[in-house]
Amino acid sequence: MPAGFRRDATLADAAEYRERWGCPRGPAAGAPLPPDLAAEARHVATVTGTPEATTCPLACITFADPWVVEVSRAVALAADLHVPLDDQLGRDLTRADLAALSALKKAQGDAWQSDEKIREQKRENERKAAARGAR
Repeated sequence: MPAGFRRDATLADAAEYRERWGCPRGPAAGAPLPPDLAAEARHVATVTGTPEATTCPLACITFADPWVVEVSRAVALAADLHVPLDDQLGRDLTRADLAALSALKKAQGDAWQSDEKIREQKRENERKAAARGAR
């Protein structure tokens, strides 16, 4: 395989997806998403409980509001360095900050519960497989 082939192929794929999704802000001239991508956007909305995207469902993450980035980074640093959030932010927490932190904590709890259900299902599947193998 020639040097750089994998990188070039990855970049070509990314360019194709970018064009098809209309990244970063949606399809050109407000055109609707192609049917397969619209179905993907519906699926992501169902799984995440968010409004259906009209562009790449990750656009809201990639192009997050600076305040969201500021608070998210502060939470990560506060957790890693054990420094209070207001010290990380360099300001007192606002009511909006507290609402965001509450939503973040809930999302983390929901993610943990989902992961725990997946782990339990895997354990159950392994028990069933072991029981079948013991017969």
